[in-house]
Amino acid sequence: MAPISIVLIVHVIAVFILCSVFCIDATALMHLRSANTVSEAHPWIEPVRNLRAFAIGAVITIQISGFYLVFRTVPLHEAWPRVAMVILPAFMIPFGNMTARRMRAIRKAFKMQNASSAQLLEMLRAPFLKISLALRISAFFGVFLLVSVKPRLWGSITLVGTCLGIGLLCALLPWPRTTATNGSV
Repeated sequence: MAPISIVLIVHVIAVFILCSVFCIDATALMHLRSANTVSEAHPWIEPVRNLRAFAIGAVITIQISGFYLVFRTVPLHEAWPRVAMVILPAFMIPFGNMTARRMRAIRKAFKMQNASSAQLLEMLRAPFLKISLALRISAFFGVFLLVSVKPRLWGSITLVGTCLGIGLLCALLPWPRTTATNGSV
């Protein structure tokens, strides 16, 4: 098998892993935000151990394999690869780190029980967690579209900017709160 085929397979696997991380994050955040009690929220504080390691590994793998694939297959004057290589880490690294710090503080507060239930639930409903996830997902989606469409510079910037704008708008919309009463759904 050609080296470029192996790199492409690794790249696609890393993309699937990052998509899985986003799905787990979104599911956990939805459950955390809709929790009415601390005991309802507790299983969703850390649904998968070391999920952040999977995200970091996937982003690094996507960057390295993407660089190799672009270097081998795309003319160097194209703008979309440069935009893609900047956007993904520019949104994943800072927002991922800030979210990780917040979630670490929330896990610590839940473990220590040093705050009231209302304060703990309020920490889970912080708008930043939702905005961070939406921006990371929309940046990823923007890069995915960028690689598919392959526009010029302004088209690349417009495409990614539109994805980020839509992601931010989606983050500002309220999520429906689901509550189960007396065992009914």
